[in-house]
Amino acid sequence: MGVAIAAERSTFSRRLKPCPETWTECQMLQRFLCALFACLIVTPVFAATKAAVFPFDIHDAQQDGEVVPESNADDLRRLTLVADELKALMQKDGKYEVVDLKPMAKEIEAASPFQRCDGCEVPIAKEAGADIAVTGFVEKYSDALISLQLVARDAQTGKLTKTMSAAINGNTDDLWLHGIRYLWKNRFNIEAQPK
Repeated sequence: MGVAIAAERSTFSRRLKPCPETWTECQMLQRFLCALFACLIVTPVFAATKAAVFPFDIHDAQQDGEVVPESNADDLRRLTLVADELKALMQKDGKYEVVDLKPMAKEIEAASPFQRCDGCEVPIAKEAGADIAVTGFVEKYSDALISLQLVARDAQTGKLTKTMSAAINGNTDDLWLHGIRYLWKNRFNIEAQPK
């Protein structure tokens, strides 16, 4: 009985030992693993661009000339809707990381509206640790003609890096969302093609 167990153990241990002939036959596997490790070592890790997306502004031309201009409550809600949608699209894409601007609420309120200040959002974005500052502006001529604009600046230099606009022919949540998604897909997220 003891001899049989010893013989069995000996056979089992031989199975676990790598055979020199088998290992040399796996030179291709060795080369593949070496190449894989080399790629992992030399491949740079690309960090996501940190983006500060500021609250969007609006100008309602229908209120021009009014003693006390009043923005439409639905339009103000839609400004938040499209700004939040842009943030969600940026996060989902993976190339961008949206920074939290809540701690900068006082500075943002003092500086806005951003379409009039020519880059005053840049120091706020830089302080928040962002790489880019993104502002949005809606020009509402009527309920049937609205222009949605996006502007991006480098948070270190203040240099304008992206400007774009889309026409929205109607004043509904779906149409505003369609406008921001169009800008994201066709303008904002398109890398410059080499010439």
